[in-house]
Parts: sequence; C-alpha cells; structure tokens
Amino acid sequence: MVCILLEIINMKKLFTILLCLAPLVGIGQYVQVPTHYDAEHTASHILKGHIKMYLNDTVKFTTEKKNERYVTDCGIDKDRVKARIDKVFVKGKPEYSSRTNGGYLFTIAVVDPKDEVVVLNYVTFHVDAWTQKIVEVEILLGQ
Repeated sequence: MVCILLEIINMKKLFTILLCLAPLVGIGQYVQVPTHYDAEHTASHILKGHIKMYLNDTVKFTTEKKNERYVTDCGIDKDRVKARIDKVFVKGKPEYSSRTNGGYLFTIAVVDPKDEVVVLNYVTFHVDAWTQKIVEVEILLGQ
C-alpha cells in the first residue's frame, strides 16, 4: 500500500514538472533575429577608429588584388584586422557609402583626397544577425 502511494506521488511530481517545461519548449521556438541593424552608427564608430568593439573574435578577411584576384584569410584576430583597415583608410578620405541604414552588409568608401570622384577602395563589412558582430571584411578596389 505504501509503495502504491509513493508511486502516485512520484507520478504527480513528474506530471507537474512536464507541465512546467512544456511552455518553455513552445516559447523557445519563437526566438527572432532583429531585422534592423544600425549600420550608419557602426560605420561612424569605425571611421573614428573604434572597430575592435564591433569585430567578432575571428574574422574572415578578403582583399582584392589586381586582375580580379582575391586573397582570403580566415580566422584573423581583431588587432590584425584593425591594422589592415587603418592601412587602407590612410590612403584617402573614408566615408560611409551604403544606400540604406538598416542592413547587415554595409560599405565604407575610401575616396581620393585630391579628386573626390575617384574611389580608391571599398571596404565592405558583413554583420552576423545573431551576434551583431562583424564576421567578414572585404577590401575591394575602386575605379
């Protein structure tokens, strides 16, 4: 008789635990990614030199060489990425050049300081939607 009562009590506890966990599973499936990323704000900080706070721990870095040849380095740390981007920004006057402000892909153009029509390089940043960090940087040649 005592065994039957203990078994009933254990079943009630198990049933209560299962009832409490069911809403968590149902709510967990509705995790959403933000649809908007403030790229202009991030670009303004990057232009001031504060890129390291927006970078992922390791970044995929692509550089365009002559004749449409691309060199890709994967897993570069923040310090090397900052040094490479600063090296490109020194060549001219960098400015935010993306069309929309809400994308996870934005571009900073490096313009020739003597002739503002000539674009020396485009630096494109890819942002991960889940972590809100820059995961890929591309340096492309201008005209």
